[in-house]
Amino acid sequence: MKFILYSTFVLLLAPCNASKKTAAAGTPAKADKTKTIVITYEKTVCFGKCPAFTMSISGETKKALYKGDSNVEKLGNYEKSISENELTKLADAFEKYKFFDMKDEYTSMITDVPSKYITYTIDGKSKKIKDRYNAPAELKEIEKLLDAIADSGGWEKAKDPE
Repeated sequence: MKFILYSTFVLLLAPCNASKKTAAAGTPAKADKTKTIVITYEKTVCFGKCPAFTMSISGETKKALYKGDSNVEKLGNYEKSISENELTKLADAFEKYKFFDMKDEYTSMITDVPSKYITYTIDGKSKKIKDRYNAPAELKEIEKLLDAIADSGGWEKAKDPE
């Protein structure tokens, strides 16, 4: 009788231990996944004073590169480090807002509107979206996150490419 009770107790605990191992194994996978992230965010000029720049973020190097073209404080090339936490936050936002399910273009016939291009790659899967007008709120949230990084501190002047 004791053997049956002991066996039942062990069997009941086995799934708990298995789930802990799975959760622990999942943690490095998340960090490995952020290594595959590549994001490019570009804002183009308009007829007015719209900020124009290109920013790219690499999960592998944990670096962000910024090239300010016009109507921005940082003209030229800059770089900064990106934390694992920031990469995870970006990956979570792209997943939460279903970036890969969005249309490729949001445009209109209005001519004095800057375009925003976002290219997101993770685990070899890539998508580029053009936002010129009337994009969904979810895409605007991703743009806000990327603008926050572009506008944040910690950027250092980088050598101009030859």
